[in-house]
Amino acid sequence: MAYEKLLSWSRYRPLWQQDALRRIALNGELTDDDLAEFQLHIQRAEGLSEEYAPPLAPLAAEHLSHAIGNNPKTVLASLGPVRHVDRLSADQPPLRFAVNGVTVVYGANASGKSGYCRIAKQLCRSRSTVELRGNVYDGEGAKRPQVSVAFRVGSDDQPKEERVWFKDQEPPVELSRISIFDTATARVYVDKKRKIEFLPYELDLMNKMGLASRSLDKIFKERLDSVNTEVSIPLPTGYQEGTTVQTALDRLRPQTDFSDIPDERELRALGTWTADMQRDIAVIEEKIEKDPKIMIRLRKEAKQALEIVGKEISGIECELADNAISSLGQKRRKADDANRAAIAAARDLFGKEPISDVGSETWRQMLTYAREFAATAFPDAPPPRIANGGLCVLCQQELGKSASVRMATFDDYIAGRAAEESAVAARLFERHRDRVMAFEIKSYSEAQTLLAGYAALSDACKEVAAAIVSFVKSAGNRLATVKGIVHEDRCGDLEDIEPMPALPARIVECAINRLDIEIGEIEADDRDDEALTKLQVRRAELLDRKRLSEQIEIIVARRNRLEERHRLDNCKRQCRTTEITRRITQRRREILTPTLKANLRKELERLRLTHLPLVLSDRGQGADSIVEIALNAQQRVSNKSDILSEGEQRALALACFLAELNEIGGGHAIVVDDPVSSLDYGRMQAVAERLAEEASKGRQVIVFTHNIMFHYMLSAAALRARVSLHSEWMSGAGDGRFGLIDESRQPWQMKNVRQRLNEIGKELGVLAGSGYNHTDRKFRPAIVNLYTKMRETWERIVEEVLLNNAVQRFRPEIMTQRLEEACINPQDDYPLIFEGMKSCSQYVGHDAAQDLSPDLPRIDRIAHDISNLEGFANKAMERRKKLRKNRPYEKGVDPILL
Repeated sequence: MAYEKLLSWSRYRPLWQQDALRRIALNGELTDDDLAEFQLHIQRAEGLSEEYAPPLAPLAAEHLSHAIGNNPKTVLASLGPVRHVDRLSADQPPLRFAVNGVTVVYGANASGKSGYCRIAKQLCRSRSTVELRGNVYDGEGAKRPQVSVAFRVGSDDQPKEERVWFKDQEPPVELSRISIFDTATARVYVDKKRKIEFLPYELDLMNKMGLASRSLDKIFKERLDSVNTEVSIPLPTGYQEGTTVQTALDRLRPQTDFSDIPDERELRALGTWTADMQRDIAVIEEKIEKDPKIMIRLRKEAKQALEIVGKEISGIECELADNAISSLGQKRRKADDANRAAIAAARDLFGKEPISDVGSETWRQMLTYAREFAATAFPDAPPPRIANGGLCVLCQQELGKSASVRMATFDDYIAGRAAEESAVAARLFERHRDRVMAFEIKSYSEAQTLLAGYAALSDACKEVAAAIVSFVKSAGNRLATVKGIVHEDRCGDLEDIEPMPALPARIVECAINRLDIEIGEIEADDRDDEALTKLQVRRAELLDRKRLSEQIEIIVARRNRLEERHRLDNCKRQCRTTEITRRITQRRREILTPTLKANLRKELERLRLTHLPLVLSDRGQGADSIVEIALNAQQRVSNKSDILSEGEQRALALACFLAELNEIGGGHAIVVDDPVSSLDYGRMQAVAERLAEEASKGRQVIVFTHNIMFHYMLSAAALRARVSLHSEWMSGAGDGRFGLIDESRQPWQMKNVRQRLNEIGKELGVLAGSGYNHTDRKFRPAIVNLYTKMRETWERIVEEVLLNNAVQRFRPEIMTQRLEEACINPQDDYPLIFEGMKSCSQYVGHDAAQDLSPDLPRIDRIAHDISNLEGFANKAMERRKKLRKNRPYEKGVDPILL
């Protein structure tokens, strides 16, 4: 069976991947709608969606193209009539295809040829995506496309089968054996992601399925990343260790296994809070408050706080009491009085000294420091050392006699009673002042916080705490006032500050004593520790449940996000490409056989691509796996396809197509759409010869083209290959009708003499019936067209009849044997041909002389010229008929139409 390995492997893939392979086999590509449907199936399978999804169907043998083995050969007999496809006319005969050679369907641009190509691709299941549409210009709305198709399966004696196919139906499975090459297929082979690539059919199916898996994996990853961001945000805290609620919430972590995540119903049950529970917690709180250990701890903490406050009050009493403040003011006054006395004494002693203010406090401090320094500098000198050291300790110059006497006098003064008393009074004040300035007490808020535990013991304790805190606040304000006065040296204002509030030291002492009594009483009381523990556990459970009830929606949302995270992770597992890539790599290396390489080399030679240094190799990256045709360039080239011309890429794509066709084998038909786009003359010739050669092997070859030169080339190639060539002609009418199938509408240059004469005769009748008037210049274009055709027909008579097609335009070879039937009689023929051409040239081919009449020929003159043309043609053809011999080579093979 064809592709048995692919079918066997696919059975072990997820059902959506089996269906993806089926759709790719049928349609060539997966659409965004396909991916959305697969995404829905995966989500349903993992519990992320309950939305309805259409059923899936696995890949089967009948879905696969390019069937090989024992399958009988399929040939296409006809396509059409068609209905509701693009703008193709419905009232047309079918396109008929020769089953024994080459069929060329010629149609110029905008003729409807592409519409028939799309029909062929849909029926034969091309590897490129195709979509048949109705006439979008139809005001009645798009209708379901309908196509009649005829084909034969098996040997020549089998009858043809005729079917009417409607869009959205499965095409006849037999037609899936027909291979199609077109522009889209060429891109699959040559320029996918700007690389030169060749994907054999089986690899193409698996590769596209792998790419679909990667696309879906990306979708689920983006969703998973978003969920991961959400679950990384910490949950609300404050739950107590070991409670049922905390244990359940501890399982709401990303690393928790899916089976261990708590159920939503479980969480909501834990988060239920009732009035009975509120009453229970109040009762338990009251019981626990009487716990001796807690009561003792709270009272010890309160006692410690009171002791700290007691020390604070003692400091306040020492530094801020009324007597302490009064003492500070007195010390300042004594220092000032002593200083004035010392200054007066100095004035009496040193009034006649050159420097005034001798005896000031500043001077006394300076001299005091100098005496202390002299004692250190001159330890061996007799007192007073400041005068007997020999040098001045201030200027360090030698002391003269008068200077020594003066310094001795100064020393006596400093050592005297007035200066000493001033210094002592100043030191006493400064020490007291510095102590007050360094003194700090707690702020109101600090004291309040410190006594909060004590205040919470009872209402009486609360009142005591309030009184203490109020005193601390008043003391703080008093300290700030004293510091301000001292700092500004306004000690006289200390007498005016308000008296110190009553000290709460006794209150604090009594409170501490009371706490000691309570602690002793509680310690003497006996309590059941086990019962207390149970109460504490029950309280913790209830408090956590109450907290959970307030945050239940946040917790449930996290729980659901964690479940979604696990399910998305399972969705991603369904989209893993590792196994797909491994399988593609394995099959790629099996398919890339020496035979395939040899076939490709041969095709490259036949299509004249040997000048390119091409190397066939395989490559895989993730789900993207290809057989690459690399350029063996000496320099690094990032986009190899940029190096090739459009024609080289097209020829290379066709070479890959034919190489794979030979590798697959079988004699099934092939349909080739526009194979020579961008090709030069030489490669067009090579393609024509190669397709004729394929037909000579017994394969039906159907070619759609708009290139008239290629049509000539195929005709000649088929003749040389001894295969039939059948032509179908398609055109558009220019009035909105397309896909007109009529031999009479073939291009003028393709018509023979007899066909041209018939057309000229019809145009004469049309001209005569149009009210022709030779004096009306509006008929000049029609006359020019008619006489141009007559002139060209004279030329074609020479080529086709007189020379018997021995030499033909667009044909490189000269068929010399045809000269035996050449029927030229120069003496008789030349005058007639000359006069006929001359008559035509009056109206076409040359500018008219200025002195000639601009009038057009009369209708009888036109008829006369046509009659001469027909008469000469009939006479020449009769002459050639007498010379005709039987030359089967030049006649060619007759096409067989079913």
